Amino acid sequence: MTKIDPKELILTLSVESLVDTAESFFATLKDDNPLVHMGKPFSDLNGVSDTLQNMSHLLSELQLGKSMTVLDFAAGACWLSRFLTQLQCQTISCDVSESALSLGRDLFARFPPIGSEIYEPRFLKFDGHSLDLPSESVDRIICHDGLHHIPNQEEVISELARVLKHGGIAGFSEPGRFHSQSEESQHDMREFNVLENDIILSEIFAIAKNSGFTDIKIKPISNTTISLQDYQQLTSKKWRPASEKIVTKHIRHLLDYKLVFFLYKGDFFSDSRRPLGLSHSISTPSSHLTAKTGEEIIIPLKISNTGQAKWIIENSGPNIGVVFIGTQSYDRSRDLLDRDFSRYRLQKPVNPGESIEQDITIRIEHAGILELSIDLVSEQICWFEDLGSEPLKLQISVLDN
Repeated sequence: MTKIDPKELILTLSVESLVDTAESFFATLKDDNPLVHMGKPFSDLNGVSDTLQNMSHLLSELQLGKSMTVLDFAAGACWLSRFLTQLQCQTISCDVSESALSLGRDLFARFPPIGSEIYEPRFLKFDGHSLDLPSESVDRIICHDGLHHIPNQEEVISELARVLKHGGIAGFSEPGRFHSQSEESQHDMREFNVLENDIILSEIFAIAKNSGFTDIKIKPISNTTISLQDYQQLTSKKWRPASEKIVTKHIRHLLDYKLVFFLYKGDFFSDSRRPLGLSHSISTPSSHLTAKTGEEIIIPLKISNTGQAKWIIENSGPNIGVVFIGTQSYDRSRDLLDRDFSRYRLQKPVNPGESIEQDITIRIEHAGILELSIDLVSEQICWFEDLGSEPLKLQISVLDN
């Protein structure tokens, strides 16, 4: 039997016909056994470990932060969107099949994510050509096993680049360059008129560069098992070609059949919606102040971003990830009086390496000696002190007015 070449199949199958095929598949699922797809990846005992491994690789490099808008492209029954929503991302589940999105709505209704700060999911029907989203409107894109079904890769990748913000990342988990040659792929293309294309990264990146992406990175997968002897040889300082060959041969083999890769749109840097890279230094001219009760005290501050993440000053909805100047008050014995003594919004966003000068004003109603700890806090993420930054400590002598 002659093998089907996916490139030749693309010439015979229109985008619209493939959209209809996907809709027919999910419409049948909806009436047959929808929980199999709604329950992914835990409805497939044989495939769950591979799927979770792919997911962990995707999530580790996507640099997700709370409240980020994430486009789940080729979302199917939206099970991955549900996990992303549980991580407090704002998800847009996108698929060509209305029946698939209907399964997704049912999934969220039956098994809603847990927590109070959970965003309402959005569902977007894709016509196979253009995304009904504004340009530069999503922070991240995730695509799990969808790109190899797409015949018009140039058109679709261009759309993904358009809607992704500058500095954003698109992550893909896909089969490799020989995917179309497997018996299962050949069977599905022959019997169901679906596209099981090969994913050739040099071709993908050539398209991506023309669309506005600037870089590609691959995260190799390894699930090989080694003996204790191989482990000891690999972790020793001695020359170990035999043991290394076992691991590298396995990784090379998997790169032909399992790919997790990322497309970058411009230079990436993190921001304060995630805790990594948050660091500061804070200074003021005097470490001891005197005031009277009820009197306003103006404290001039110089604050420097010594980390690798941008501090944002606004966010849609809750202030998740918005950086504030936060103060905590202690008595002269260093006992905590008020963990949230005062908050002050930064006057402008602060990039790594930048500094701002900003005054804060406090008022103390009771006489005595007060110690004020001045720190930064990324709302609902962390206090910077928890990550190793040193708060500014001020002693304030408050006299009766």
